[in-house]
Amino acid sequence: MAEGAARARWRDALVLAVLAVVILGGVIHYGRGLAADDGGEFVGSAGPGRSALPSPSPSAQETAQLESGPPTDPAEPPAPAGGTCWDGRATTSLRLCGLPEGARGLAWVFPSFEKDRPFCHKAPRNADSYRVVASFECFQRAAGQPVTVVYDQVQDPERVEDWLLARLGRQRMHQLPGSHGGRCVFTDGRSRPARITGTYERFPYVVSVYAQSPQAAKAAWQRLTFRDEAEIRGTRAG
Repeated sequence: MAEGAARARWRDALVLAVLAVVILGGVIHYGRGLAADDGGEFVGSAGPGRSALPSPSPSAQETAQLESGPPTDPAEPPAPAGGTCWDGRATTSLRLCGLPEGARGLAWVFPSFEKDRPFCHKAPRNADSYRVVASFECFQRAAGQPVTVVYDQVQDPERVEDWLLARLGRQRMHQLPGSHGGRCVFTDGRSRPARITGTYERFPYVVSVYAQSPQAAKAAWQRLTFRDEAEIRGTRAG
C-alpha cells in the first residue's frame, strides 16, 4: 500500500516537472519572437509589409538641382544690342537711329545706287506719280538697250502701294516675305516702256526700272541690290 502511494506521488512529480519544462520553453520562445519583431517589420502607420526605416536623404546633386533655378527667364526679351547707324554713328541701340534719308540714305538702302551714282542725277518731279521726298534717276544699258533706273525716298509707302495697285493691278504684284513686312515687286511688261518697281512694305523707299523691252528691264533689275529690312536703320555690333 505504502509502495503504491509512493509511485503515485513520483508520477505526479514527474508530470509537474515535464509541464514546467514545457512552460519554460514556451516563455523563452515567445521572448525571442518579440526580440525579432523589434528589428524587423511591423504593422503600423506605414501599412502592412512596409518598412518603418526612414527614407534616404537626397544626394548632393539632387539637392543642388532643387535649389538652383533656370539660368534665365525664357520670357524675358534679350537686351538690345548696340551697333552702327546707317550714317556711321555708333549707337547703343539701332532703335535710336533715324531712317536713311537723301542721296546718302538711298545709297545705304540700295547699295547698287552707290555704284551707279556717277551716272545719276536728281529726277524731275512727276505730278502724275506718287509723292517723293528725294528722287534720283540713273541712265544705263542692259541687254544692249538703254534703261533708266529711278531711286525714290517717298512720303508714305502705303500710298505708293495703293498707287501701283490702281494702275498695274494686284495680278502684277509679287510679295517677297521678310522681316518688317518684306518687299513687293510690280512687273508691267505690256506697257511701253516696260516697268519693274520694287517697294519696302514698311519703309519709304522705292526703286523702278524702265526699258523698251521686258528683257532689258529684267536684265537691269537683276543688277540691283537691296538692303535687308533688318538693317535699314543700321547694323548690329559683332
